[in-house]
Amino acid sequence: MQRIISLCILISLAPGTRADERISIRLATTKPGESPVVEVRGLPEEMLARIKSAQLTAKDWAPIFRVVVSGGTNEELLSRPPLAGDYTITETGVRFNPQFPLVPGREYVAVLHDQPKGPPTLVKLSLPRPTPGPRVAISAVYPSANRLPENTLRFYIHFSGPVARGDVYKHLKLIRDDGVEVKEPFLELPEELWSNEGDRLTVFFHPGRVKRGLVPHEEDGPILEQGRTYTLSISGKWEDTEGRALIAGVNKTFTAGPPDNQPVDLGGWSVMAPRAGSDSALIVKLPKPLDHAMLGRVVWIVDPTGNRVPGQLTVGGGERVLTFAPKKPWEKGDYRIVAETRLEDVCGNRVGESFEIDEMKRETTQAAPTTASRNFTVR
Repeated sequence: MQRIISLCILISLAPGTRADERISIRLATTKPGESPVVEVRGLPEEMLARIKSAQLTAKDWAPIFRVVVSGGTNEELLSRPPLAGDYTITETGVRFNPQFPLVPGREYVAVLHDQPKGPPTLVKLSLPRPTPGPRVAISAVYPSANRLPENTLRFYIHFSGPVARGDVYKHLKLIRDDGVEVKEPFLELPEELWSNEGDRLTVFFHPGRVKRGLVPHEEDGPILEQGRTYTLSISGKWEDTEGRALIAGVNKTFTAGPPDNQPVDLGGWSVMAPRAGSDSALIVKLPKPLDHAMLGRVVWIVDPTGNRVPGQLTVGGGERVLTFAPKKPWEKGDYRIVAETRLEDVCGNRVGESFEIDEMKRETTQAAPTTASRNFTVR
């Protein structure tokens, strides 16, 4: 408490002066196109000098100046946790840089304790809500194949724009070929797994019912059974961030095949190497579908000198074909396709490691390699 009081004294204004008379709090942008920050402007030079010498951390700043989501009474606002971010001293004040961009249309409140005693200054801030774009559609569902191993672990749902978050599982159902809805098939995480852009949701089947030998698998049974057909039903009542229903729901129907417990093996990848001097694409055929989202991030090409080859990697063919288009024509030599060993197939098997591995038998005597490679030659 003494630390907080001393810090408030450190930035307090002249006696009888309120923040709204000398200081302004506003949204600002530091660079065109970047997310706005929250700035306090108009602090006296002597106050700025004291603040700089104190070398305040983000934790120190929170009791003095913070930003919270609006809503409720002033008492509720003052007890609400601050947005995460960091603080920067400027020429005339201090700048709060949110860790995550402020959401257009949502109201925030900047809280400034400008005096050691008395109520804080509260300033409402909001970004204008952008003009609504076209209604959102479900653009893709992965894995895309219509036959999947019965121990398939996850699905990716892609949207053409942002959709409402929170309680997403109410929009999802897994229905068996006899019309029965599979009971609680999904791992319902409180922190939903969205991409940074907010247009892709990762949905896991409950691993305890996918992996054999675990209690949920034995008591509730497997989620998918070989030979049966299932439909992943995504509701068209799901709303976008404007409160509008999706253009349509989507049903992804597939048949469950035999389980796949084999590790990913780059040695089994079939490579169609291009000719030297051409800018033709390198084509790699995979023996089984791999994780769509990971393929584009953890696979790259290395040239004979050990440098990455610049170009565009495309995933297609039911996640069984990789196409790499180089930016420059190929030169003769020995190349490598490199993949991080965390690359998985649709069942969670990794490079050199099965999802069904017994944790008690896992080798721990030496660190496992982080990459694996497959050689090919350009002639």
